[in-house]
Amino acid sequence: MASHKKQHFVPQSYLRAWCDPSTPAGQEPYVWLFNKDGTGARRKAPENVFHETDLYTIHRADGERDLVLEHGLAGLESEFALMRDAKLSKREKLTAREHVLLCAFIAAAQARTPAQRDHLKEQWAKVLEKMDRMMEWAKTATPEQKRAASFMGGGSGRRLDYEDVKRLAEKPMETMLVPQIQAAAPLLTRLGCLVLTSAQPEFMTSDYPCVWFDPEAYKRPPIYQAPALMYESIEISLPVSPRQLILLNRRGRSGYLDVPERVVDEFNRRTRFQCAEYFVSSSSATKPIWFDPGVEPEDSWRKRNPERRPLKPPPPPIDED
Repeated sequence: MASHKKQHFVPQSYLRAWCDPSTPAGQEPYVWLFNKDGTGARRKAPENVFHETDLYTIHRADGERDLVLEHGLAGLESEFALMRDAKLSKREKLTAREHVLLCAFIAAAQARTPAQRDHLKEQWAKVLEKMDRMMEWAKTATPEQKRAASFMGGGSGRRLDYEDVKRLAEKPMETMLVPQIQAAAPLLTRLGCLVLTSAQPEFMTSDYPCVWFDPEAYKRPPIYQAPALMYESIEISLPVSPRQLILLNRRGRSGYLDVPERVVDEFNRRTRFQCAEYFVSSSSATKPIWFDPGVEPEDSWRKRNPERRPLKPPPPPIDED
């Protein structure tokens, strides 16, 4: 039987931090898994959630299964688990190497999920569809039309050909996982790394644990509302345990910070809104604020430009005053 077919997109070692501390003696430790809307609470062992068959396996032309991605992610997961237990939980400063590994883990947490895979597949499928239409057009186009189209292409450097785009559309995880991590991790190391800490209540996590959120985005036109590193207000969060959450930011804030209940609630709200299908907690209790869509602020772009028809804005932040 082939090995390593059951591949987790949220690591077991990561999820074990959310195991219910009241698990009866002799019973396999479990987390509490909820549907996105808060229904269907059930107890699940970390081994039995957030996995797909051969999610990261590369199937070679000769029929062999290449597990280089799976093994590489497993190594990164082990480094993170050691760092969390030995350094983060004790509020100790990370070394330069540990900081880089932490940022690589955060980059991977965003890139490795089925939700991200499906998003990339959809985007590249649109490009492939346009290429198909162009190829059909070329069958009847005149030489002058073809020359004009070639001139309009412009640009320099290597271009993606049809087979490149087809592979990206069909196998985005295989082709883009490593490049995404390699591109994002160095950029994340330049951000402030603030570790929010709470004794009570607890941070939750989900099937899409890395959240990019910009609390100022609602003030901008819709085309500029997507969270991006170019904005000073960008916040990238990753819960690391029920007691801690990492917040990468461009405001120069680093170190450890004890936070009150309202801050934990706000980040749990973000995590819950961002999840694809499920969120995870260490207890069966939920809070209404996690599901509160908030009220659109008066200074939102839409309210300041009522004559224009923007795209639907993201959930606004809750007024904490």
